[in-house]
Amino acid sequence: MKKIDPIYALQAGWVRYKNNAGMYTAFTVVLFIGWIILFSIAAGMGVLFEVFGERVSGLITNVFLTASTVFSSLGIAHFAREDERGTAVEFGDFLSAFSVNQKQLLGVVLITTLLSQLLSFFMPDSFMALGRGEIDPNTIDLAALIDDITGSLGILIFIILVQIVFSVGFMFSSYRASLDGADVMESLKWSFPRAWSNFLRIAVVGFLSSIIVMILGFITLFLGFLVLIPWMMLVQFEMYDQLCEKPEGLDPVVEEFDYDN
Repeated sequence: MKKIDPIYALQAGWVRYKNNAGMYTAFTVVLFIGWIILFSIAAGMGVLFEVFGERVSGLITNVFLTASTVFSSLGIAHFAREDERGTAVEFGDFLSAFSVNQKQLLGVVLITTLLSQLLSFFMPDSFMALGRGEIDPNTIDLAALIDDITGSLGILIFIILVQIVFSVGFMFSSYRASLDGADVMESLKWSFPRAWSNFLRIAVVGFLSSIIVMILGFITLFLGFLVLIPWMMLVQFEMYDQLCEKPEGLDPVVEEFDYDN
C-alpha cells in the first residue's frame, strides 16, 4: 500500500497552484460567494424543517450544506486532475463534480454526513439547547446539565471515537467516487485502509499546512487566503493522488518531483 510523502504533498500543491494561479484564485472567490448563499439557504431550511424537531432539522440542513460544499470544493480536484493529464483546462472544469459521477459522490456524502451527525442524536436536550444559545448559561441548572451528560457519558465517548475513526478513514472516499467513478461501498472501502495506514503522515501535513496558513494569513491581512485555500485543497488532492496508481514517468504538472522516489 502506497505511502504519502508530506513534504512532497505541500510542495506539489504549490506547484499545481502556480500552474494556473489566476484560475484557482478566481474560482476561490466564486466559492466564497457560493458558500455565503448556501449558508443563507441552509438557515432558511432550518426554520422550514423545525416542524420535524431540532435534531431532524439539523440533520437535513447539515446534509444539504455538506453535499453542497463537497460538490463545489471537489471542482478544484477535477480541474487539477485534468491539468495533470495534460489536457487543456478551462474554468468550466471546476464544475465537473456536478456533471460526472454525481450519484456515487452523493451516496458517499450521505453516508459520511449521517455518521458525522450520530453524536447529535445522543446529546442531552439541555446540552444541545445550550449549544444553540437557547439557554442562558447564567441561569441554567449546571448540576442537572452535568447529570444529563454523565448519564450519557459512555455512549457519547463511544460515538465520538466512532466519528473520529470514520472521519479519518473516509477522507479520500469522496475523491474516489467523484474523480474515478467508484461506487459508494468501493469508495469507502478503498479510502479506509489507505487513510489510516497514513494517519501520522496526514497529521504531519495537517500540522504543517495549519502553521503555514496561520502565519501567511496573518502577514497578508487574510487576503492570502485567496491563495492559501486553493493551495490547501490541492495539497489534499495531492495526498489522494499519491495513493492512486500512477502511470510511469513524471507528473506533467509537478514535473520536478518523482512519484517513485
